[in-house]
Amino acid sequence: MKLLKTKKIMKLKTTDLVDDIKKVFGKHISGNEIAVFFKQINSSKKPASKTGQKPPDELFSSQMRVVTDQVISLAEKKLPILNFLNFLKDLGKLYISHGEFDLASDITTTILSYTKKDKRLMNSAAYAFLHFGEIYIHLTMWAESHFYLKKAFSFFKKENDPLGLARSESLLGTLYAEKGQPSNAITHFQKGLSYINPLKNASLAALIENNIGIVHNIRGDYDSAYTNFQRALLHFEGLKDNQRVAKIRHNLGMLFLKKKEYNSAIKEFDRSIRISLSAHYYPTLAISYTSKASIYCTLNDDALANAFADLGMEISYKIKDKLTIAEVYKIKGILERKKKHYKIAQNFFCSSLRINKELENELNYAETAVELGILFSGTKKTDEAKEYLTVALKYFKRIKADDEINRIKFFL
Repeated sequence: MKLLKTKKIMKLKTTDLVDDIKKVFGKHISGNEIAVFFKQINSSKKPASKTGQKPPDELFSSQMRVVTDQVISLAEKKLPILNFLNFLKDLGKLYISHGEFDLASDITTTILSYTKKDKRLMNSAAYAFLHFGEIYIHLTMWAESHFYLKKAFSFFKKENDPLGLARSESLLGTLYAEKGQPSNAITHFQKGLSYINPLKNASLAALIENNIGIVHNIRGDYDSAYTNFQRALLHFEGLKDNQRVAKIRHNLGMLFLKKKEYNSAIKEFDRSIRISLSAHYYPTLAISYTSKASIYCTLNDDALANAFADLGMEISYKIKDKLTIAEVYKIKGILERKKKHYKIAQNFFCSSLRINKELENELNYAETAVELGILFSGTKKTDEAKEYLTVALKYFKRIKADDEINRIKFFL
């Protein structure tokens, strides 16, 4: 089989995030005012440093905080309260998609400070709780996420908002999927669908369908997963919703990776990476880089595997994505095991296990336990190998993941 090899690594290069803020602003304030406002901001920027030191990445710089605060202040002056809160909601969603979770959290707190003063703004408060729930999913803070998602659900129920209820259930499903609990995840996704009309609420239905596809992929039901992903992709490509398209392309890459169709997987990851780079979707970018590292590790291109793993680690560290950090450690462990650096490999695997245990992620814990079991099997430590492989086997039997079950049985 001729293998597609991407020797050119896509570097982390951002375009101006301010352009995306302008687009959000443009939904709520006239174009002329926006142009004048941002011209004033640009004229007030600090001159380039004379120290010779390289400035920080603009996405994570203090300048973005300054721009955000000024934008919010102008919006507060110009917009009626409900429009202002809707603007903050849109701005918060933008920052969540870019991995700017501190700013997103501050914006969400601002929304809640206004809603406390007026009970008629309960729906805005509900969406703020929903945003907190999503932020904490990204930060792998499950208890906090669950608390806010349940609170959002309660508010949406009082407001008789079926779309809000569906979104709450969808994020609860995402929470359980991230923890490696597919049965709980699918229950919430199906509840989410029950609240909406898929024809009238096509985007939300497509989002949930994509999430259901992830669960099918975890379980090894690849045909169903592919159908789910393709339906969702068709919808979001039609809307030119690049954020969703990048995520679905990544999910298709994961499907092909599990099926060992590596050419197709690389193509999908590259598509996801290109979109994520151009539009600053850092959470998706981090995991797509890491997934490419996994492919090249399997294909024994260790140099390229290490390079992509390092890119994934760099971004994951910046956006506090602990799950992806743990995944990088697993890949690094496999690479060191192949070199017969068993102590170093064991340390990487144990670091991954520790993080996944702390984050209560059963799926990732089981996957890493398999790799550590294989290490012990190869070094004739039969008892230790059996211990970790049995733990993993128990989990994969519970979720009915036949491919993983068969792989583990080979080593037992």
